[in-house]
Amino acid sequence: MIIDGLHEKDIFTESYPFRLELNTFENFVWPLHWHHAVELVYPVENSYTVTVNGQEYTLAEKEILFIASGDIHSFNTINNKGNRYFIQFDLNTLDVFGKINTVAPFLSLTRLISPQNDGLLHRELERQIIELISEYDTKALAYELSLNARIFDILVLLSRHLLHKADIHLDSNSRKKIHGQEKLNRAFQYIEEQYQNDISLKDVSLAAGFSEYHFSRIFKEVTGDNFHHYLNERRIKTAEKLLTTHDISIIDAAHTAGFNSIATFNRTFKKIKGCTPMEYKRLQSNT
Repeated sequence: MIIDGLHEKDIFTESYPFRLELNTFENFVWPLHWHHAVELVYPVENSYTVTVNGQEYTLAEKEILFIASGDIHSFNTINNKGNRYFIQFDLNTLDVFGKINTVAPFLSLTRLISPQNDGLLHRELERQIIELISEYDTKALAYELSLNARIFDILVLLSRHLLHKADIHLDSNSRKKIHGQEKLNRAFQYIEEQYQNDISLKDVSLAAGFSEYHFSRIFKEVTGDNFHHYLNERRIKTAEKLLTTHDISIIDAAHTAGFNSIATFNRTFKKIKGCTPMEYKRLQSNT
């Protein structure tokens, strides 16, 4: 693995895009970085602290942290004995049925899953993670297929749980409930396809068939964020990757990511990432 600027590259050492590591270091410091893969952090002995996008998460034993693709995070463990698993996989390589974009919006935010706050989800996720670890350790015949199956199960559990959280705002009648979920899927799909264009809350609401008020409530319940902040974070992630992996000007990165104003782009980038696009680009070139 190497960190190019903040971009961690070459994280996969196997013949397929999956990495599982048991970390037992009492002192383990890994600087700020991001990668295209999503990551699960699962401490099985003692607590563990991870910083993601400037927010510190302290995981109790057996809690699960899902780190979204592109989120900047770091590990800084000093005098902390314990065992914790790091599991990484790339969503883009899993799109065998052409449906990964349907669930991608539900997997775009880092979240902590604990037995206290999400008991059923935690139990099901932990079961899949334990099976994943067992398959990887034993490496029986066709274990790669089993790993893929467990990863798909994890993605389904996370996506359906977030969608289920919005059910309290949808009609309890089963037919209307399904229709409401389909509408919410359309909203996320519309954002994913159009975020680089000049879109508004009204545009997304209309595309999904919600009123603006109703959509705002459901969106906040599902993502824990408001629409405009979510949209800006999605655009900044694209700009960040452009600045990291392409020889592109800041103005072109801003426009490609969906910002019409360079001043708005600079202000939003600094608010979310803690530095200006110029400082970020300079950091990449100096490493």
